[in-house]
Amino acid sequence: MDTALKTIGNITFSSYCTENRSGEQFIADHLVGYLLSGSITIIDGDQTMVYRDGDVVLFRRNHLGKFIKRPPEGGGDLLVISFLLDQALLQGLAKGRPPYLPGRLPPGAALQIHPDELLQNCLDGLTAYTTEDISPELAAHKVQEFAMLLLRAQPELQRILFDFGSPGKIDLEAFMYRNFRYNVPMEKLAFLTGRSLATFKRDFEKIFHSPPGQWLLEQRLKEAHYLIREKSARPSSVYLDVGFESLSHFSHAFKRSYGIPPSRLTAINSSL
Repeated sequence: MDTALKTIGNITFSSYCTENRSGEQFIADHLVGYLLSGSITIIDGDQTMVYRDGDVVLFRRNHLGKFIKRPPEGGGDLLVISFLLDQALLQGLAKGRPPYLPGRLPPGAALQIHPDELLQNCLDGLTAYTTEDISPELAAHKVQEFAMLLLRAQPELQRILFDFGSPGKIDLEAFMYRNFRYNVPMEKLAFLTGRSLATFKRDFEKIFHSPPGQWLLEQRLKEAHYLIREKSARPSSVYLDVGFESLSHFSHAFKRSYGIPPSRLTAINSSL
């Protein structure tokens, strides 16, 4: 079960005692997670990344990601301390700083952080607060301290954290083929491609010759059919992986498209 131990200001102490598939998520603000135990698998388009206990991960704003959270294999809970780095905090830290120009950072929804000694000490000092109380004022100071030490350890992160603009217009076709598995509102997809909703729909039909909703349904069903038929995936997990909200909706749409429910396709595979 997914349990937040406590949230104080922009710090959250979380615990997960069973595997948790949180489906897809639109990351609206930068979030940094410090894994104390367990692992988190992040599926970013066609890339899969696994982070384990001791890892520090930056989840970047204005990105999509699927998350699978798993407790340690030997028993116990997945424990995570999360820092929300909102725009007000980062804009305050950016004032008076010259732009950081050197280097490039990899794209994607998640980026592993490599703490120096001071940042690691800051993180380790917060583990005591999983069982002890912390005031909102102290939490705010801790988040600011963490953000400053993060930028000290990896100053190139300014290129990400101090980018306060909206996404620019990007290649719609490439974006959709990479992200059709995410079940997020059409407005979010339009935003992430740098378009208004009306422009998104117009550009979409020019490229795909189909309304977005119909195309997304067809792509998700094709992907589900492939995973069940060729990879022996279970319908009970596939529906989340390809972007359906519920198993019943997925089963109904699958049967309407292929003439048999997904469970029947599983049975056919088993008999071969």
